Amino acid sequence: MRKYFFAVFGALTLFCQPLPAETTAKITANAAPFALTLEQAKNWTPDSQFAATENVASIALARRVDAQLHGNMPNLDTRAKVLYAPDGMNNFGNYLGTQPKFNLYNFTHWAQIDVLNWFAGTADHTVQIPAKPWVDTAHKNGVKVIGSIFLGVAQWGGNPDTVETLLEQDQHGRFVFAHRLVEIANYYGFDGWLMNQETNLTAVKDENNQLVKGQSDPKRGAELGEKMLQFMQYLTAIAPQGMEIHWYDSMLRNGQVKWQNEINVNNQDFLQAAVPSADAIFINYWWNKEMLLNSHKRVKALKRSPYDVYFGADLWPSRNAQRSFSRSQWLEWLFDPETGEALSSIALFAPNLNFNFDGEPHTPAFSQFKTNPDDYRRFYATEQRLFSGDDLNSAKKDKQGWSGIDSYLAAKSVITSLPLVTHFNTGQGKFWFEQGQAKSGPWTNINKQSLLPTWQFAVLDEDADSSIQPYYSFEAAYQGGSALSIEGQTGSGKATIPLFFTRVHIQKVKNIEIIAQGNTADLSVYTTSDKGETLRYNLKNKQAKSHPNGWQSYHFVVPMEKPENITQVGLELTPQVGQTVNLKIGKLALY
Repeated sequence: MRKYFFAVFGALTLFCQPLPAETTAKITANAAPFALTLEQAKNWTPDSQFAATENVASIALARRVDAQLHGNMPNLDTRAKVLYAPDGMNNFGNYLGTQPKFNLYNFTHWAQIDVLNWFAGTADHTVQIPAKPWVDTAHKNGVKVIGSIFLGVAQWGGNPDTVETLLEQDQHGRFVFAHRLVEIANYYGFDGWLMNQETNLTAVKDENNQLVKGQSDPKRGAELGEKMLQFMQYLTAIAPQGMEIHWYDSMLRNGQVKWQNEINVNNQDFLQAAVPSADAIFINYWWNKEMLLNSHKRVKALKRSPYDVYFGADLWPSRNAQRSFSRSQWLEWLFDPETGEALSSIALFAPNLNFNFDGEPHTPAFSQFKTNPDDYRRFYATEQRLFSGDDLNSAKKDKQGWSGIDSYLAAKSVITSLPLVTHFNTGQGKFWFEQGQAKSGPWTNINKQSLLPTWQFAVLDEDADSSIQPYYSFEAAYQGGSALSIEGQTGSGKATIPLFFTRVHIQKVKNIEIIAQGNTADLSVYTTSDKGETLRYNLKNKQAKSHPNGWQSYHFVVPMEKPENITQVGLELTPQVGQTVNLKIGKLALY
């Protein structure tokens, strides 16, 4: 077992700087330093033209703790992991600086995932390197980021010659590219690789890289297949502490590409043979409950954790595997119905459907955000729906339809020390705001994202008539590009909105600050301890400091309390029954 090193989670403050007027949008797809051919990767050094110091991550991986929500939910599984793999990250994530455009791809649910896979590649561009803004933001939230090695399907340009090049050994038998991949990951500061080997190694291709129909070379395929297994074992062995090597369920040991959709005798060696062949395996999508259960047993027989197996869920609506929201049985299969224990980890593939899925007759587009920046609410709500369910409330399990990942797996939190400071800034905006005033126009940079709520979003209100809905608003913000908006009516006259799971000693909290806009008379900040005790800080009759555009700041001195840990920080609304709520929260801080 490798020892993992984690950075102590320190101060989280927003970097505030207006967007330079001369900046232009630049998404660098399929080009160095983000995407490398094998020749470029072989010639890569930190001083080469294929390296970029500006892409080196600067934030170490934060330590995380389990974050049970409770409320209406039981204790949820904490051992299974979630891998998140947007399809084609190099097409919409490859930027290094602030982009002068609001409606670019973004992500906010870091507390619900464990690994971000920079999934991309072409037949020519084999090595896919994550972009610094994403790596730094993931690490701040305790999420690992792994790049991709893509070896394409033979009919779409993949070639056994390319794979043979990757498997080159020096005079001492060392795999040259294995060392290069470790060097690249170490240099840039990300956390490993997914080997996506989908080239049929028995294929025969002509000088124009076209398949020769009716011909195959099983002898060569088997030789390269065995060598690929050796390469994976070698790469896994030399990878340093904390670096993860994943294998995608595609190629068999004989070099043929035959997706197994489970762990069986045909592909188990690519997880564990005499020695580990990978830290994890990403299972293809055409599996059922029986295949899952058989895989669970087989992995245990291999003396490997079932959570080293990520069963894939292809969420893209154009395909017919786990199609988003219209198919849900696969999620139920992944958990023991009696204990709620997960039987494996989960790989969510192509969740970027909220950004670039254009719609089909059976499934309309989830948002037009890519072409219409005003459609941001549907863009963010679709991601929220994936985790929180059809009702967009992670505090409740939907009784029918899509119930969401949050109904099965506990979130994670990095808040184990102070200060806790958030402006609810998602890392993009129609404007850049400073202290409530717009300073410049549209922008995106996920590296400027605030620490966002552990639960997005949970609302505890026993009354079925409640319509309280938190969401990110971009029309007005106090700092950055967005604020937390809360709208609707409380059916019972009270609603609780848990935001952050924390593990900080209550006696270390001296101050609480909140900046809000709107009618705050019925708003309180609350903290709950691990002993179940709740302290409330009501804004009503509290003297406020005024800021531009209606923003008001409130400061509370926290009294010395018992030696307990604060485990939850949130908001409480207590308006009259049926009263309309319309609030924006621009800052929340504990220090």
